[in-house]
Amino acid sequence: MKSLSLYFSPTGGGEKIAHAIQNGMDANDCDYLYYLNLTKEPLTELSGKCDSELPVIFTVPVYGGHMPKIAAARFDKVRGSGRQPAILVAVYGNRAFENALTDLDAFVRERGFVPVAAAAFPCEHSYSSESTPIAAGRPDDADLKSAEEFGRLIREKLQSGNPTSVNTSDLKDEESPETSLKNFVSFVKEYQARQASTPKVYIPALDSDRCVECGECRQICPTGAIREDFSTDAALCIKCCACVKVCPAGARTFQSPFAIPLSENFADRKSPRWIL
Repeated sequence: MKSLSLYFSPTGGGEKIAHAIQNGMDANDCDYLYYLNLTKEPLTELSGKCDSELPVIFTVPVYGGHMPKIAAARFDKVRGSGRQPAILVAVYGNRAFENALTDLDAFVRERGFVPVAAAAFPCEHSYSSESTPIAAGRPDDADLKSAEEFGRLIREKLQSGNPTSVNTSDLKDEESPETSLKNFVSFVKEYQARQASTPKVYIPALDSDRCVECGECRQICPTGAIREDFSTDAALCIKCCACVKVCPAGARTFQSPFAIPLSENFADRKSPRWIL
């Protein structure tokens, strides 16, 4: 089954999930699978690729419980036929996807698509590190197998001849322990109070002694936030940590105040969830 995949995936987790879903939809038919990585450049046109029946997979990360504004900007010019099937995918760092899928649902409906399936997949959090692991290593093999299974189920639904729209708001977050939620809410309130009294900007730090000036950080940054001297422009940085993950020398680090409470309170493995 032919499909088109559009994704915004700075650290690559969403990209892996998107490809696995497409593989499941294809079911070894060797159909041509279109995909557009919109992490660095916005969509300009889909002329000749987006026929009215072609299912389109939209994959976005979750930032603060929402679809990132930059992802919406990257996808802004996409247009469907009015009845074009859409598959909505949110990848999140094992805390919660909250409103991200309903954000994406409204976005695609306004542009002529009909959501026929939606899913949320846990992936390694942008702030995950050796000292503060948060869903480290995900998506793993089990996640990718789940994504392929989701793709197969989508294929079956689309081949039924009359795929119905889904109510994305019916897909709920997996519950976290009550104590973990209370701890995290308490931290957020304290953080907001500190920021209100003494604002502080957090961005990735550079260890110049370790930096080998390979340029990989500048190449991967979705917003062009890394200057020629490899320092970070705080006004452009979205804290995706793609530069931190890609640095071969470990010269870039990001000490987010959220890393420890996220690691301590959301260590329990959450599972992929979907609605069809």
